[in-house]
Formats: sequence, structure tokens, C-alpha cells
Amino acid sequence: MLNFGAMNPTSDPHPTLSKQGFSFRETGFFGQIILDYLDDKPELKPFYGLRSSAANFGKQVQLKGDSYQHRNVLHTALKEQYGRSGIKCPGIDKLLKSNIYAVTTGHQVCLFTGPAYFIWKILTAIRTCKALDESYPDSEFVPVFWMATEDHDFEEANHFNVHGKRFEWESGQGGAVGRMETTGLDEIAEELEEFLGVGYQSGELNKLFRDAYLKHNNIADATRYLVHSLFADYGVVVIDGDDPTLKRLMVPIFKDELLNETSSKAVRSTSEQLSATYSQQVSPREINLFYLEGNIRSRIEREADGTFTVVNTALKWPESEILMLLDDHPERFSPNVILRPLYQEVILPNLAYVGGGGELAYWFQLKEIFDNYGVSFPILMLRNSVEFIDLKVQTWLNELGLSTTDIFKPRIEIENRLLLNKAETPLRLQGQRELMEQLFLEIEKQMIQVDPNLSRSIKSGFVKAEKILASLEKKMLRSERRKQAELTEKLDKIFSALFPGGGLQERNVSFAEIQLELGDGYLNRILECFLPFDPEFILLASSAD
Repeated sequence: MLNFGAMNPTSDPHPTLSKQGFSFRETGFFGQIILDYLDDKPELKPFYGLRSSAANFGKQVQLKGDSYQHRNVLHTALKEQYGRSGIKCPGIDKLLKSNIYAVTTGHQVCLFTGPAYFIWKILTAIRTCKALDESYPDSEFVPVFWMATEDHDFEEANHFNVHGKRFEWESGQGGAVGRMETTGLDEIAEELEEFLGVGYQSGELNKLFRDAYLKHNNIADATRYLVHSLFADYGVVVIDGDDPTLKRLMVPIFKDELLNETSSKAVRSTSEQLSATYSQQVSPREINLFYLEGNIRSRIEREADGTFTVVNTALKWPESEILMLLDDHPERFSPNVILRPLYQEVILPNLAYVGGGGELAYWFQLKEIFDNYGVSFPILMLRNSVEFIDLKVQTWLNELGLSTTDIFKPRIEIENRLLLNKAETPLRLQGQRELMEQLFLEIEKQMIQVDPNLSRSIKSGFVKAEKILASLEKKMLRSERRKQAELTEKLDKIFSALFPGGGLQERNVSFAEIQLELGDGYLNRILECFLPFDPEFILLASSAD
């Protein structure tokens, strides 16, 4: 839980923040495949296109510009989508121009954005576009947020946290989350108002929640309004792929998927190559499409007799009928995690995709699908990450004599080091261990004069003695830990604040909590810290100055 003091009306609503950057490798929270990508390891090169650099975006423009032909269709769909929310977005008209390109990120339509990294993704895309506008003045670059409205993992999207309190929506609806009605969210609005209390930022957040969720009929429209309200000044365009106009562009690929299971073959081939070094992030199905209608979003399977069925339903069609259904109602076919990235790149004039470590990891499995359909593979960009150290945590670190570099080390390692340093009596028996080693060497010399085969016995005895010393050290350390309860409790509080539940802070706190603490202009303050082509793990520490 952050606590910069912004909720206190007598405190400065804009606390001073100092930035410190770390490599992602230093944190210990990122997988090997992402670290190798950042390090430009040659063995990973066959599994992506161009690397993330300002120079490579010029090449990517040529790749996309030569093949993309759907600006008018995209414009029509976006106009209709924004019209449902009654908001205007200048970026939509920009995308009609042949020299305008997108940098895209996306996420589930989480309630009130869910975790903070939802925001970091969008800010990274914005920062990238700003940098590209400077590097390529003859073109313009638009940040795009792709709403993953067709996902049906409701448990991941139905909650958000503010200052340790979990706000959770129990909908009872099924199917794609974006299509769910906003019924019942008035109760969350009232709960949020009661919890936040009176204050300028509290009022702003309460109004935003109500305007988004109580004035729109479904989660997709509510999320579009919410993201637009937060990022309208940055030119962000929000897109919903659950759209019949846009899905019609995918009909040839969806047909090929149904008839030939093309994506499954491509991903399995790539995954076999990757699995020699890296763990597999996603596993393809034979058919990587869902059937989407009403409260249903279930997998499509092909039976041995050639008919197509929808898992856990009575729906069933022969080949000719499902192909006719696809022509008539493409909106009823929903790509899964394997085909969604391809869908995105078909319908958008996109150059790069901004994602988290786990998200980008599965993109490396998809390159062969793109090659198969002649669709340019986007530049993969790891989003920036942010961790906040508030005044209270900074005070605890100072009291324990810890630096910010210490926080990424294993907790037990830090605790043992502190206990050893603060103990009045040494907790290590190193001197005794050295004496014991010398004693056993002398015993060994004497014993092998009697019988050389006794050397094995003395070595075995030494190992047992070492184990006894190690056990005694652990007992002394446990005893000292009980004496230093205040130290360990303070360390618990530090790690609980920085890594709630053992994970990164950004996966637990929400943007609402950050806005409460940092006040107006917090998005700009964080945006200024981001590096688009050289992402880093950022620590923002509060200062009393």
C-alpha cells in the first residue's frame, strides 16, 4: 500500500520523487526469454522481426506501408465504436492518412483498469510515439489501446485494489467480459465513495467510476470511456476487436484455420525449436477459434466425422454450414491467444506491440504464423515497470541500513545479513570450523600411518562435524531472530509494501491509489521517466524535501 501522504489535506499533494533505474535482470522477476531478447542473444533472432530501436522503426514503416490496405474499414469501425460512448477521438481521423502508423498495446477490460501496469503499458506506447514523432517528422504515430473484450476470464478482470482494500464485482454473467452488462456496479460505486471519503482526488475518481460504469451499458463501452478519459490528451485511440466489420477482414484466415488448422501447425513447429532453451508460454489447440454468441464463448473443435462442434454446448455444423455461418456472421468467431495477435496486425497500421514479460514471451511462438500469411511481424517492446518507495518505507530502509539495491535480493539473505551485523555475539563459527578442520587433518595424518584405508572414515567424520556446526549456527540465528523481532517485523513491512503477496507492486495497486497519492499531473510525471527504446525497471522514491 502506497502512502506518500497525499490523502492528508495538510500535506503537499505533489510529493518530490527521485528516479532510479535498474536492469530487468537485476530484479529477478523476469523470465530468461525476455532477458535474452533485451540482451540481443543470437539464438532468439529467428523468432521475431526487427528489434526495438528508433532506426528500425523506419524499416518497419516500409514493411507495414507496403502491405496495409484497411484504413477505410478501420475508420468506419472506430467511428461506430466511439459513437456508442458519445465521445470524439481525433486520432481516428488521423489513421485514415497513409503516413500515420500505430504503436499498440492491449489488456483485459479489467474493472477500473485493475493493476497499475495496465497504465504503464499505455504510457510506454505514448512515450514511444512521442519519440518517433521526433525521429520521423514526415510521419505521425498514434498510440492504440486494444481492449481484450472477448476474454472470458472474469476472475482476472472483476476487481481492483485501493490502499489494501479489494473492490470485487460479482456479476453472475458468462461469456465475453466486454459484452457483460454493467448491472450491479452501482454497488461498487457506493462502496468506493464510502471508502475514499471526501477530497478533490477522491471526488475525481468517484465521478470517473460512475461516468464510466453507470452511464454505459456494457464493460467494453465503459472501458473505452475510462481509457479515453485518462488519456484523451495523449491522443490514445481505443479499439474493440469484437466488431463484425473488423472480423470480416479475417474471414479468409478463419476459414483456413477451420479447414487446415494452420496456426496450430505453425506454433507447434516454432515451439519445438524454442523448447530446447525456453519454457513454452502457450499451447495451441488444433483449431484456435472460439464460438462467441450471447453468454457463450467456447472452443470450436472438429470431430472425426468432419463436423464442427462447440465445446460444452449442443451446437454442431457440417463443414459447409460452418463456412456459411462464418461468411454471414464473422462476429460469432473469436480468435484465442494464438490468433488474436495476427488479427490485430491485419486490421491495424501497427508497427510495434508493447507488452509485459510474460505477454511478449508467447509472441516469440507466433512468428511462423505471420510469415505464413504474409503479415509483417511487429516490433516487440517491453513495457516500462514502476515501483514506488514511499516515505515510510524509505525511513525503514534507512533505519536498517539498507539501500534500494538490496530490495531485489532474497529476503532471507538480507535478514541473515542484518542479524549477523547486529548481534552482540558472533553467530558464525568460522574460527571454530577452521580449528576443527586443522584438528581433523592432524588426526588423519596419524590414522593413515596406521592404515591408509582409514582416511575415508576421517573424511566422513569431518562431514558429520561440519553438519553439527551448521546446525548450531542455525539455532543461534533462530534465537537471535527472536531477540530482533522489531528488525524482522520492519523487514516484513518493507517487503509487504514493495512486493505484496511476493509479486511486484504494479500487479497489486491500481492507478486510483497512485492518483490519490501523487495528485494531478501524475501521468506526466511518470511518463517523463519512461525510456521507449531502452526500457528499465524504475524505482520512484518519495523525498521529504
